[in-house]
Amino acid sequence: MPPVPPVQSSRSTTARAVVAIIGCAAILTVALASCKSDGRTLRPAKPTQTQSVYTPTTTTVPATTVTSFDNSKVGTIGTTTTLPSTTVPFTLQLPFAEGGAIDPRFTCNGTDVHPQIAWFGTPLGTVEMALVVTDADAGDFVHWVIAGLDPNDPLLGEGDVPVGAIEGENGFSTEAAPAIGWRGPCPPSGTTHHYWFTLYALGQQVELPTGASAADLLAAITNSSIDVAEVTGVYTAPATSSTTGSSVGSSTTTTID
Repeated sequence: MPPVPPVQSSRSTTARAVVAIIGCAAILTVALASCKSDGRTLRPAKPTQTQSVYTPTTTTVPATTVTSFDNSKVGTIGTTTTLPSTTVPFTLQLPFAEGGAIDPRFTCNGTDVHPQIAWFGTPLGTVEMALVVTDADAGDFVHWVIAGLDPNDPLLGEGDVPVGAIEGENGFSTEAAPAIGWRGPCPPSGTTHHYWFTLYALGQQVELPTGASAADLLAAITNSSIDVAEVTGVYTAPATSSTTGSSVGSSTTTTID
């Protein structure tokens, strides 16, 4: 006769079923509790966490070409901050510093091309830029007047004249021989002159053609100027200069400003 399998106690079976039911109920309770969370309750920030991982940042920068700025001036997370126009001062940059010597190649004793021109911190509301170069030691003799420069293209290469720019007559111009554009420093032999490079930010366009008189172009520039930046350069002509031109400061030596 085959052996009969042992019969399990009904009390033991019932206990196991109760334990299984309780376990399932516990798991279901945790799952339901998790589903009720919409994810908006975040863990406490770590000591090293300085920014929210949820809140976006919006920073509005004025219409100025900026190479770098102090991040401490930017607003806090979740705010819209406008950087003041004084973040980058309106500045003219030339190959020489304020009061520095002008390289001879930019003069009548060299190749007589204008130096590289650059600027930073274009003021808000600027429509175009203009540059005027005059000799402070020769009654503001005009060496260059140019307008129509794009404020968003703040670099003018050495000797370059951008398309659309307006150049006026310079101080060397005569009725018989008009002279337009850059003519470099050319003081009397052995003398030192100071040259003002003045950059104007204009609030409106200059409506004059290339070849306009220096006086007319200067009037249009100053009337629409909203800010200026200046650099003074110094040039000493060689004592052996033999350049000829308009006579300035001497009845015996023929020189150019």
